[in-house]
Amino acid sequence: MTAANVAITGAIGSLGSALEYELNSIDSDIEAIGGKVSATSTTASNTEREMTAQAQQQGEIDSTLKETELPLDPCATSSSIYAMQAMHSVNTTASSYRPGGGASVQNDTLRKALNGPTPSVEASRRASTSIHELLYCDANEAVLGYPECKTASSMPDGDASADSLYSGAGMPGKDADLTYNPQQLEAARAYERMSIDPEPPQYITRAEEGTEVGKLYIAMQKAYMANMTSAANTLNSVIASRAPFADGAKLISEINASSDSAQRYFNANASPGAKKLGSMSLAELEEFEAGRRWRNPYWQIEMGAVADPTKLAREQLYTTAFMADLSYQNYQRSQHIEVLLAQILAVMERTGERPLLDAQLQRVHATNAR
Repeated sequence: MTAANVAITGAIGSLGSALEYELNSIDSDIEAIGGKVSATSTTASNTEREMTAQAQQQGEIDSTLKETELPLDPCATSSSIYAMQAMHSVNTTASSYRPGGGASVQNDTLRKALNGPTPSVEASRRASTSIHELLYCDANEAVLGYPECKTASSMPDGDASADSLYSGAGMPGKDADLTYNPQQLEAARAYERMSIDPEPPQYITRAEEGTEVGKLYIAMQKAYMANMTSAANTLNSVIASRAPFADGAKLISEINASSDSAQRYFNANASPGAKKLGSMSLAELEEFEAGRRWRNPYWQIEMGAVADPTKLAREQLYTTAFMADLSYQNYQRSQHIEVLLAQILAVMERTGERPLLDAQLQRVHATNAR
């Protein structure tokens, strides 16, 4: 009986020990799971705080950029849209100024001189005199009583003054035009004719061209024209840059509607020709774009009111605008230099090759071929 009790008591003790061990293991597992859950919660909380901080930081950056960002400049956008059209217009217009190019000329005598077959030297000189007396008599000629110059022209010496090329033909003392009316464009072309080659090589007859000396004359004539057209091309481009382009009037309308500072600058500084015609040329557009910032106090006031960039960025903006203006002035000077070089080229060609050409013409005439 005693042995049995002892065995039962030992079994119960072993069972208790095993149960206690299992309970202790469960407690340890629960503690480990709790630790993992706590660590996970801590990690998630830290991640959430970091994401919140990043979002707040990005929001502050976006807000700062929004407050200091300069708005789109509708005026500059409009100008850039039309600039390419204006460039194409200059190219096609300049090309139309070549003999037979189809450019409109109101005066019949000037039209024949610019586009017709070149007559003899004497006939070319008579045409030059006729053009001048019809359109460009000056005050001195009127005072001296020249028969065809009873009164001075409204564009005196339009065919003989460089003003016709750079600032537009008109009365002395007038403001410079950058957009020319049709009469000013014709005066500029008349000036080009007089300054480049007022007496081009004569065209010979069909019968003369069929002779050997006639064929040699044609070859010499074309060689002479090759250099002369190089000189004329530069002046044609300058004149064409003063001609209104197709949507010039629309651009002015958009300028007036897009920006108060641009509208004020245009109204105050646009050339008389642009205001009168209600349109603009490439030269006018470039002048406007170069000057409407640095030379425009309204623009500086507007930028100060609309945006609040850092002082350094604002200073860079003003400096960039000023540099653009200087670059444009250098561009204008380069145009003048190109014109002068073109005219020097023309003079050198006339003095060097023309005597040989005239001598060959006399040989052609000596054949009596008709």
